[in-house]
Amino acid sequence: ASVSRGLAAPRRSTRSSASVTSQARHEGPEGSAASFALTLAAAGAALLAKASTGRAQRSRLVARRANMVATRPDQAIPWWNRMVKPQVESGVGIWAEKLNMTTIFQEEEGNVRTVPATILVIKRGGNWVTAKKWPEKFGYYSVQVGYQRYSPKGWQLKGNRMIGIKDLAKNELPPLRKIREFRVRPDEWEKYEVGQRLWPSDLFKEGDLIDVHGKSKGKGMSGAIKKWGHKRGPMTHGSKHHRRYGSVGAGTSPGRVLPEKKMPGWAGDNKMAHTLKIMKIMDKIDEPNMPESIIVVKGTVPGYSAYWKEGGSYVYMHRRKNKADGRFKRDPVWLWYYKKGEGVDPYVPLRAKAWTWNTLWGRDMRWIAREVKKYWPDGFPGYDHSKDPFYDDCDPHKALKAPEW
Repeated sequence: ASVSRGLAAPRRSTRSSASVTSQARHEGPEGSAASFALTLAAAGAALLAKASTGRAQRSRLVARRANMVATRPDQAIPWWNRMVKPQVESGVGIWAEKLNMTTIFQEEEGNVRTVPATILVIKRGGNWVTAKKWPEKFGYYSVQVGYQRYSPKGWQLKGNRMIGIKDLAKNELPPLRKIREFRVRPDEWEKYEVGQRLWPSDLFKEGDLIDVHGKSKGKGMSGAIKKWGHKRGPMTHGSKHHRRYGSVGAGTSPGRVLPEKKMPGWAGDNKMAHTLKIMKIMDKIDEPNMPESIIVVKGTVPGYSAYWKEGGSYVYMHRRKNKADGRFKRDPVWLWYYKKGEGVDPYVPLRAKAWTWNTLWGRDMRWIAREVKKYWPDGFPGYDHSKDPFYDDCDPHKALKAPEW
């Protein structure tokens, strides 16, 4: 409907220009100049409307890749959504603040070694589930988590900030400074409700690997040596090229500075993510002048330490994204490696050595099986389905099936 309205605009402008032209014939030489100007204006408007319609049509023809989430094992997801960019949900995470770094002494086999660690804290108030999203309305499953309540000032009660505050007020939640959305699986989505309190011990345990996301320290405007690690020039023998920038490219060909050339500029303030191991979790601390939760992770975390009263940098964390956790083994296995030897079942694939994706003429095999089952629930007549992994009565040693997902 929107395209047809856009195409109708030039026709209306053409009719108007024709009426102006016919009117000019009856007006005589006095009004011919004015009518001619009106004719040119109408024709120009028609051309602009046609050009804008063409741009509108081109802008509408945008390829969009939908992020589909399988809600049951027999659901067929198109191959272009599965093979190009597989979606790995992070699971529900929490917010925290960087306090400082410390050194932990670990004893292993009689030897003691020092391990650098970072202390993350969660202030009083903690993390709350602020919203939930589902595929029927939003296209995917997610849980939104907010952290650190505050009292907004006058300038914070305008624009998008006020929209977020009103959304929190609908769910009877106070204004929260940090809000983050986490993609989840359907079974995990059902475990959380809006207004639920989140504790680190409910999501993680000591020894888990987590992805900690933060922002690196800002270094300000820096030269190429500090920002990119370039080499400096000679400092003696009359050289005047000490820390100055060198060549930026060839002269005549290409005669320009190529994109992504490493040049001086702003250093730091980059989004970063580190996979770290949890060494200690202290939860639900009920002591004065203490945070409610403390998490000690092995290694460094991007951001500032809490040297000022405002606290350290904000970070959010979730379970490490792991493609080998079984979620991609729910499809029938078509090609696999197994270990040779006596007493070894050849139908047990080695870890990470099984291919579960297969297409036929650009179509997912599960889609073809689903279309066949619409008309023939027991299988296509005249075919033996004892080796077809899409049917329950097949022999698992004749057609290897994936484990439960």
